[in-house]
Amino acid sequence: MDQRLPLSSLTGISLIETMVALVVIVVGLSVLGHAFPTNLATERHAIERVQATLLGKNQLEHLRLQGFPTLAATRLAATPEPFLDSLQQVVDSPFRWQAEIQQEADDLLAVHVRVVWPWPAQTHQVRLATYMSRH
Repeated sequence: MDQRLPLSSLTGISLIETMVALVVIVVGLSVLGHAFPTNLATERHAIERVQATLLGKNQLEHLRLQGFPTLAATRLAATPEPFLDSLQQVVDSPFRWQAEIQQEADDLLAVHVRVVWPWPAQTHQVRLATYMSRH
């Protein structure tokens, strides 16, 4: 009489099924492990880009409020400067700004603001611009 052991039974899971399930879980977790740091770096860069844009827009507005005559005569720094708070204290952040003002016509100024910040491999920047009229 030939007695065979069944490869699977109705009452439990075989060793082969368990091993296949473990391999699938390990492969899935390793893929997640490699993707997660990349997603965190991308998210951090996006947040810093939004912060730089908001800081740059605020600096453009601050320059615009100085008025046309003041801006036309202003000499700006040649290197990026730290941001200042409302009490004129230096804000501790990696962001720095630099402005450039160009006279486009007798009654028109082009105001450019560049916000820079360090990133592990290189320096990133956001450029913003507006025009200001004498009138």
